[in-house]
Amino acid sequence: MKKVYLVVLAAIILVFSGCQSNLETAENFSVDKMNEKLLAASESLPQSSSLYYKEGLEITGLGVTYDGRPSDFDGCYYFPAIETMTGVHVAVDWQEDEGYSSTVATTLLGNKSDLPDIINPTDFGVMDLADDGLIVPLDDYLDMMPDIVKAVGKEHMDTWRSSDGHIYTIPSVSTIQGSFSMMAREDWLAALDMDTPKTWEDWLKYWRGVRDNDMNGNGDSGDEIPLALPHSSDGERSLTILLNAFGIAASNDTQFCVLDDGTYTMVYEHPRYKEFLKAVAELYEEGILTEDYDTYDYASIEQAMGDDTLGSTMTFAASGAQTSTLRDNGNEDALWISVEPLAGPYGDQMIQERELVSPVWCITAGASEKDKVEDIVRFFNWCYTEEGTMLYNYGIEGVSYTMEGKTPVLDKNLIANSFTDYRTVGINYEPFGGYWLQDAYMQCLFAGQKEDNLSDIQKEMYDGLFTINNEFFYVQPPTMETASYVKYRTSLITEGVCKLRNQAIRGEISQDEFWAGYSQLKKEGLDEVISDGSASYEEVLKNEE
Repeated sequence: MKKVYLVVLAAIILVFSGCQSNLETAENFSVDKMNEKLLAASESLPQSSSLYYKEGLEITGLGVTYDGRPSDFDGCYYFPAIETMTGVHVAVDWQEDEGYSSTVATTLLGNKSDLPDIINPTDFGVMDLADDGLIVPLDDYLDMMPDIVKAVGKEHMDTWRSSDGHIYTIPSVSTIQGSFSMMAREDWLAALDMDTPKTWEDWLKYWRGVRDNDMNGNGDSGDEIPLALPHSSDGERSLTILLNAFGIAASNDTQFCVLDDGTYTMVYEHPRYKEFLKAVAELYEEGILTEDYDTYDYASIEQAMGDDTLGSTMTFAASGAQTSTLRDNGNEDALWISVEPLAGPYGDQMIQERELVSPVWCITAGASEKDKVEDIVRFFNWCYTEEGTMLYNYGIEGVSYTMEGKTPVLDKNLIANSFTDYRTVGINYEPFGGYWLQDAYMQCLFAGQKEDNLSDIQKEMYDGLFTINNEFFYVQPPTMETASYVKYRTSLITEGVCKLRNQAIRGEISQDEFWAGYSQLKKEGLDEVISDGSASYEEVLKNEE
C-alpha cells in the first residue's frame, strides 16, 4: 500500500507560482547541490545532549528498499548526521524488494551470533522469526523507548503487537490520519441538478443518474461507470467503503472486525453482513457496479477518473489531481471533489484511517548475544525525540529548512516537485522509518503553499486528507496472523469466501448458496481461524492492560 501511495504522490503535477526559495534562488538550486550542502553540514552538527556514544556504537542491519532508493540515497546526509549527533554508525545492507525474502532466508541459516543486529522482516513474517527464536520480544524494553510509545499512542497499541500479544518490531509512525476519501464529480452533480449526496438514497439517485445519462456527452450512454472501488491484488479488500456504510468497521484486508460486544471475528459473522451482501448484489444487478467491479486497482481508477467515464470512487485523496487531466482535455468545468464517506441505509458513516503504525525493524538474537539490545532500543527511541524527528522530517537547519518563529519551513525549491526531491536528498528516509509529521507532509504536498492559496484542485485534495473525513475515521482492527490464518488464508479466504462473495454479488450463486458455502468453509478451517484470531486478540488486549 505504501509503495502505491508513493507512486500516486509522485505522479501529481501541481502548478505553483511565486515559489521563491527561502534559502537560495531557483536558478541556483539543484538536488545535487542540496545533497552536497547537507552532507557538509552533517559533519558539524552538535552532539546530542540526550544520547551520545563516545566510544561509538555500530548497528548492522539487513533491510529492504523500493523504488530504486539505494542508488538514490547513496551518500545522503541522514546516516552521517545521525553518527555525528549520537556516535551511532548505522550500517544497513539494503536489498531490493525482489528476492529479499530469499536473502533473509539465506541469512538466517547462519549462526545466531552472525546475524545482523536488526532485520526488516517484510513478507518473511514476524511470527516465523519469533517462533524460531531469531528476534527479541521488546515488551520488557518499553520503558527505554518512551518517545516511541508516545508516538504510537494507546489507541494504536494493538496494531503494534503481533498475534501472540507481544511487541517484536521497531515501528515507523505517521501522524497523517487521512489517506483515502470518497470522491464524486461536482460538475456531473450540477448537471443532474443534485447537491452533494448525504444519504444512501442520495447516492442511489446519483449513481442511477450517471448510469442513465450521457454524462460525458460523447454520444455513448453506456460508457459511464457510476461507482468504482479498489481491491488488493488478491481481491480481499474489495468494497471496503460499502462495508463501512453498513456499520462494519473492517480490518485493512476487510476480512476481520470487532463486534459491538468486543468479539473479534470475521466480517461474515457481523449481523449486518447479510444486508450488505444483498444490497451490493442489487447494485451490481442495477449496473451501478460494473461487471468488472472486482478488477479495479488504483491505476485503473485514476485512468477512469481522468478519461471522463467515472462518476464516483473511494481512492487516494491525492487522486483529485486527475481533474487537471480532464481540464487539459477540454472539460474546463470538471472537478473531482472530496465528500463525506458513504452513508448507509442505517446512517452509518466511517472510513479507515491510514495504517499509522508500520512494522520496520526486528532486533535479532545476534544483537542479544552481543548484549546490544538496550543500546539499539535507546538509539531508535532517540530517532523519535525532537532532535531525531526534526532530522527525519526537515533535514538540517539553514540548509534544507529555516525556522520562522517556532515553525520549521522547508526550502520551497526542495519541495517544488512535491515529495520527489525532498526524498531524493534523504529526508523522510522511509525504508529506515521514523516519525513522520503532518506539517512536513503538508509542506511537501502543496509545495509550501498555505491553505488560503490553494487552487480548487488542491483544496479538494486538502479536504480529503485533512478535514472532511476527520469525524469518520476509525482505527482498523488488526488481522491476527495466527498459525491457522497463515495455513488457510489462500485456500479458504482468498480462493474461498472471497470468490464466493463475488459469485453471490454477480448472481452466479444465490445468497443462500453463499451462506451454505461459507458454512462449509467454516467446517474446513475458517472456524479455527476465527477461534484462534479471537483468542489472539484477547491476548493483545490483556497485554495492553
